[in-house]
Amino acid sequence: MDAPLNLQNIKSGLSKLTIREQVSHRLAAMVQAGILRTGDELPSERELAATLEVSRETVRGAIQMLAAIGMVEISQGSRTRIARTEGFSSYNSVTQPVLSGQSADQVYQARLMIELPVIRTAVECIDDDGIARLRRLVDAQREMLEDTIRFQISDAEFHDAIYQASGNELVAGFLRQLFSFGMEYRRHVLLRQGSVSLSLADHIDILDGFEQRDPTAAAEAMQHHLDRIHRTTLEAIAETSVDRR
Repeated sequence: MDAPLNLQNIKSGLSKLTIREQVSHRLAAMVQAGILRTGDELPSERELAATLEVSRETVRGAIQMLAAIGMVEISQGSRTRIARTEGFSSYNSVTQPVLSGQSADQVYQARLMIELPVIRTAVECIDDDGIARLRRLVDAQREMLEDTIRFQISDAEFHDAIYQASGNELVAGFLRQLFSFGMEYRRHVLLRQGSVSLSLADHIDILDGFEQRDPTAAAEAMQHHLDRIHRTTLEAIAETSVDRR
C-alpha cells in the first residue's frame, strides 16, 4: 500500500526516510506553506490515507510524530487539529518561503511563464500510473465540495503530481513555492459558495488534457485555472483590506 508514495520532492534526501517520516514531512510542509492553519481539523486517517495513497497505520504514525513536536494536537473522540505553525526548526528545511514581499501579479506572471511549459512537458512525460493518480485525486475531489480543508490537501497533491511528472525537481520545487503564495486568501475564496466546484471543474479539464495526451489542451485548461485563481485572489485581497480598515 505504501509503495506508491513519492515525496522526494519535499527536500533533498527525503527518499531516505521511512514512509511514515515522509508523510509527516509532507503534512508539515502543508502547514508551513499555509495550506493548513492553526485550528484546522485534519481529515480522518482513512481520508488522508486515500489522498496520500498510504496505509492508515502510516498516517497514524506520521500524525503522532507531528504531535510529539507540538505541531498537531490529538484529542480522544475528535479530529486532530493543527496546534501551531511556527517554531519547528527541525522541519524548516521542508519549505523555505522565497516569495515574501512579492505581489500577486508577479506571482501570477511567474506561474504563467513557468507552469504552462511545465504542464506541456508533464503531459509528454507522464506514464499511465501518473494519469491514474490524477484521476483518483479528481474522482475523490467530487466528494469534497463541502470540505474545504480536505479539498485543499487534495488540490496540493493534484498540482504536485503534475510538477513531479515534468521530471525536473528544481522547477517542481519552485512551483510549489508559487502554489503556496497567498494561501490565506485562497482559503477565503474557497469558503465562497460554489468555489470548490469551480476548482474541481478546472481540474477535470486539466485531467482531460492529460488523458487525451494533448499538451495544448492541458496547458489551456491550466491557464484558465490560473487566470481564475489570480482574479479571485485579487478580489479576496481587496475584501480583506476593506475588512481590516
